[in-house]
Amino acid sequence: MNDNLDQKLDALFAAARATTPDTSRAEFAFETRLTARLRAENSGSLFAWAWRLCPFFAALALAVGWWSHTTERAEVVSPLVAEVAPGSDEQLLVAYMTGDHR
Repeated sequence: MNDNLDQKLDALFAAARATTPDTSRAEFAFETRLTARLRAENSGSLFAWAWRLCPFFAALALAVGWWSHTTERAEVVSPLVAEVAPGSDEQLLVAYMTGDHR
């Protein structure tokens, strides 16, 4: 039975090799169609949009950097004092929950 299947497969391969399909229609203006499709795919890609928006994002980054450099820096002292103070409510709660009583 296995030999019969091999003979059928060989016959199919021989028949496929014997016929040559007409590819002249597919070959006509192949380069033109390929470049048109590649151009259409690249025009809407994310990479193309990223390059077009790159100057805008660079200007935005420079503006944010300049704004953060020129604004006054308000010193936040109260949370630092709350962390250093020995009897703050947060430290007592953490000591109670962790069992670290000093």
